[in-house]
Amino acid sequence: MRALVTGGAGFLGSGLVESLVREGYEVVVMDTCWRGRKENLRSVADKISFIEADACMPSSYDRIERPSTIDVVFHLCAINGTKWFHEEARMVMDVNVNSTLRSIEFAEENNCRYVFTSSPEAFGESDRMPLGDVEPSVFSAPSQHQRHAYGASKYLGELAVHHAVRNGLDARIVRPFNGYGPRLLGDAYGQVVNMMMKSALEDGVVLVHGDGSQTRCLTHVDDLVRGIHAAGRVNGLSGCTVNLGSVDEISMLALAQRIEALVKQETGKSARIQFTEANLGDSKRRLPHLLNAQQLLGWNADIPLDDGLLQTLRSML
Repeated sequence: MRALVTGGAGFLGSGLVESLVREGYEVVVMDTCWRGRKENLRSVADKISFIEADACMPSSYDRIERPSTIDVVFHLCAINGTKWFHEEARMVMDVNVNSTLRSIEFAEENNCRYVFTSSPEAFGESDRMPLGDVEPSVFSAPSQHQRHAYGASKYLGELAVHHAVRNGLDARIVRPFNGYGPRLLGDAYGQVVNMMMKSALEDGVVLVHGDGSQTRCLTHVDDLVRGIHAAGRVNGLSGCTVNLGSVDEISMLALAQRIEALVKQETGKSARIQFTEANLGDSKRRLPHLLNAQQLLGWNADIPLDDGLLQTLRSML
């Protein structure tokens, strides 16, 4: 089997590439290395083909040798990180939408199976829980904020996938819920778990947005990779959407308290919780419905949060 992984040097992408290589796939990775890192792939560097190129550009796909032999495209290329949504909304939309359209076109031209990595952000500010497959997306007025530059781009990506399915492409959608783990970026433009840990270690502060009552279902990267890989392997899923997430909710304040305690336990350093402004457009809850994941993939999130947080923190020390 031969796979193309766009965004394959990133947090989720690099884990997926390693999983595919272990299963004997021949893997082509496409990444600009703007946020992804080649060092994330050092364990498999001699076993993959790496193309440093922009998945938004049709010419990038011309660099793939023997394109007609690609069996499956895993499309993970995207710009994520809340600060990017507000500061560079047009860039987020440009990259996320155009990379999806170009990768779909490549899959259509070469008769590949296609796996689109979407996001629960595609539901916008929906308060109907758990989030399943057919709930409507709810987006606030664009003049209020630009957070939904990301969620709306994923929504449009899902529309493009279903259009391709109607035209005969074997495509399926996965929605990872709040992934965390080693390699997740923890800078100001990263995601919550590693941002909290990095700030606690370097500045002695764990930042909580708003009052911290908003909840998430944090899902370890190894569980997510296992689900994404399965979505590309299992037959008969064209047109299906699969949520990949834990169903154990935790508030952001409770998460901050756990991280504060873990940092103290592992390093002896004290960190204090500091409240800061709420993120505009932030949803209060994000709970996945897992019926498709369980029935179609035989998938559940297995790694307990406490184990995953400890592993993640130790990877940063």
